[in-house]
Amino acid sequence: MRRALPAALAALLIAGCLPELPFQEGKNPHLLIPPETPEGIRKIPISFPVDLVNDRRAQSVTMDVFRAGAIKVRGEAVSSLKSYHSKIEMDVPVFLIRHSSAGYILVGTGLSTDKSRRKENILDAFLPYSFAYRLKRKEDIVTQLARFGIAENEIRWILLPYLDIDTGGMLDAFPEATVVLSRAEWEYRKSLQKPGAAGGFLSPSAMEARLRIEPADVGLAPGFGSFENGLDFFGDGSVYLVSLPGRTPGNFGVWVNLDEGPVLLTGGATYVVDNYLDRALPVKGKLVDLEDYWRSLHIIRAMRQSMPRLQIFAGSDLSSLAVPRRSDLTLHAR
Repeated sequence: MRRALPAALAALLIAGCLPELPFQEGKNPHLLIPPETPEGIRKIPISFPVDLVNDRRAQSVTMDVFRAGAIKVRGEAVSSLKSYHSKIEMDVPVFLIRHSSAGYILVGTGLSTDKSRRKENILDAFLPYSFAYRLKRKEDIVTQLARFGIAENEIRWILLPYLDIDTGGMLDAFPEATVVLSRAEWEYRKSLQKPGAAGGFLSPSAMEARLRIEPADVGLAPGFGSFENGLDFFGDGSVYLVSLPGRTPGNFGVWVNLDEGPVLLTGGATYVVDNYLDRALPVKGKLVDLEDYWRSLHIIRAMRQSMPRLQIFAGSDLSSLAVPRRSDLTLHAR
């Protein structure tokens, strides 16, 4: 088999089945053209920062940040400001929220320890914008939580901004947790599953058979800041699920009012900080809806301009933690 592989790859190259690397002349056809500036972004009330403090009734909310895997990719794939020739390593973050009454909450679960549950195809090396997923030994979230004395059955909630192998890789490790996705994301994933097909371990039918799923009606929630929808998940002003569609129709961000100030986890609304700082777009094929994604970037920008001290985490980039240390926000990575 190994001897036959080089010959097969050579045949594909000769036949023109594999893309040229890189695009040399003229404009790169893989790049997305930014749409027009979206209209109707919600205006943020002057009282919004004060209301955040007054509306939070949780006694204590803190956060720990873990790196539970990596994604290797060419820079241009996720940001038009990066070069095709740059090879970057993005983070697979998992956020642990310690809530005084709701208990332990995870945002994402990182990559699976089971290699069959990670997209690892030998032909990916010949595809220009493919993601290569990597997990080091003892880097999985279960092992890391155990170092801090947190057992799998102590996790009560798992929030999934979008459903993919980097967010749902270790779902099965937490038997007592309720898994929360937006209803729009859940219905979208159902629409992708062919009737009668078994699907993978993250297919809706497979998940329903073994997990406790709770679709959240994020899209029906009232406005929150610049966000068109913000669902007060626990009803105590501590955790809001905010609509940020584009990468997928049902992606949500997670706004957490920590003890020392708010944090926004963008989920799939951004890959790297370039996306929200400079509104740099990924290449074609990385988004479901460009217009929605572009609008989400502007919504994040409006929120950031209104609250300059807001801590924002891109979906696969922990570099935004290069800020003064906070007692309510701890990074266990790098």
